[in-house]
Amino acid sequence: MNKGNKILLKIKKIKSLPFGKTAIKCVYNNQKYQLILITSDCVENRNIVRLLARWRKKHQSWFQAQFKVTTKRTKIWLEKKVIETPDRLLFLIRINNNFIGHMGFFRFNFKNYSCEIDNVVRGEPGYPGIIQNGLKYLMEWGKKNLFIENYTLETTSDNQRAINLYSKLGFSEFKRIPLIQTDKNGYNEWIGAPKNYKEEIKRYNLFMKIKK
Repeated sequence: MNKGNKILLKIKKIKSLPFGKTAIKCVYNNQKYQLILITSDCVENRNIVRLLARWRKKHQSWFQAQFKVTTKRTKIWLEKKVIETPDRLLFLIRINNNFIGHMGFFRFNFKNYSCEIDNVVRGEPGYPGIIQNGLKYLMEWGKKNLFIENYTLETTSDNQRAINLYSKLGFSEFKRIPLIQTDKNGYNEWIGAPKNYKEEIKRYNLFMKIKK
């Protein structure tokens, strides 16, 4: 069995463990907190599903796909797009017994042992600097436990706050793709602009990688 398959088996195993079993212990400015892996039993946890739905709705404008957010849709997304996606992990940030956001990994490339930093969302205010600190712990955990050597991520050109955060962590842009906005039956989505598109581009999808 190659290393890529071993990593996927490990991801599958830890997703099947009880919620709270896989937790990254972190400290920031003498404040202890945890990154707790969302596991399969969370699909039936109404509080977690509602929390994820509320945060998604709150930050809807920063996602490329925008639609009416419901707890039902969020539950399906959590089950199909997170738990059942072999190379995706999502961690809740818990501090003082409160969840304040999430961050994770997605789209592993086993040829060069890389993956994307995924779904970084601050759900609740307070604790300035904790997202940046949490990402440092997350990437270190990925190196030790999943043998990740390189990290990439995607964000949008109009999300300057995110760009500043990732730049502080050592990420730099290596590619950008122009986007156009579409709206079909209440489903709003930013997609790649066709090559012959002549109108003004208002948003780009930025690809960033960490500097070595």
